[in-house]
Amino acid sequence: MLFREKLKYLEDQVTKNIDKMRSKADRNKVRSYVVSLSSAALGALVTIALGLKIPSWEDGLKNIALVCGALIAVVNAMGTIFAYRELWIKQKVTLLELYTLRNEIDFYKAGLEETDHPSEQKVSEFFERYQLIWGTASSEWLRLRKEQQQEEASRS
Repeated sequence: MLFREKLKYLEDQVTKNIDKMRSKADRNKVRSYVVSLSSAALGALVTIALGLKIPSWEDGLKNIALVCGALIAVVNAMGTIFAYRELWIKQKVTLLELYTLRNEIDFYKAGLEETDHPSEQKVSEFFERYQLIWGTASSEWLRLRKEQQQEEASRS
């Protein structure tokens, strides 16, 4: 395989994984916000339900407050178990590293003439960086999952 083809393959992989990581990061960002806003909204409902002084609704408002309080625990547990915010941040860091690598590859290619062949050393360096980015992302994901398992075990 020519080094130009290897460089093209690497570019395609970086682009594909940027798209994939951007989608995952966006999804976890939304989930993180939903968990945070749900918890805050339910907390506000508890406060309002307990603070309202309407004699004919007193029992109903207490029940609403009780249900909302229980839902707060469920929503917060989901946030802890699935770690949407932590995943989102990790994915954004990986995405930034992939963007940086893509920019470096583009800059390198911009300096090549049509007849120039990419340097074997540069193509290898780019590929090593690509592998390092994924290795770091995988290690971080595994670390995060291990921490979650330890937290779950300590609660049991």
